[in-house]
Amino acid sequence: MFPNEMRTLQDFQEFHRWLDEQKGFSDDVFLNMMLLSGEVGEVAQVLKKVHHMQDPRRTEGEAQTLEEALAAHRDDIGQELADCLAYIFKLANYTGVDLQRAYLAKMEKNLDRTWKYK
Repeated sequence: MFPNEMRTLQDFQEFHRWLDEQKGFSDDVFLNMMLLSGEVGEVAQVLKKVHHMQDPRRTEGEAQTLEEALAAHRDDIGQELADCLAYIFKLANYTGVDLQRAYLAKMEKNLDRTWKYK
């Protein structure tokens, strides 16, 4: 299976099953949760750079707009989010969760949900 042939969440989960087998990656749920947490931290580090690019005190008066700062780091953000997504697929696999089914069921519930911070 090649990544460009994947169309559904099940395809992505299957790809990660295959990749784990090919590369001998650990299926330890707790280790992979810690690794996911690390990847979320890497997303935060890139977004911190974006945030600092908007602050005239940090940029000697040459602050950028949010759009400009995001554009400068979009590839890095994408790479780190992709790493997070990979670990989410792996965790779903290791815990026996059909992520597509779970996502659709959760979003259906959310349609009738009200958030207090709205």
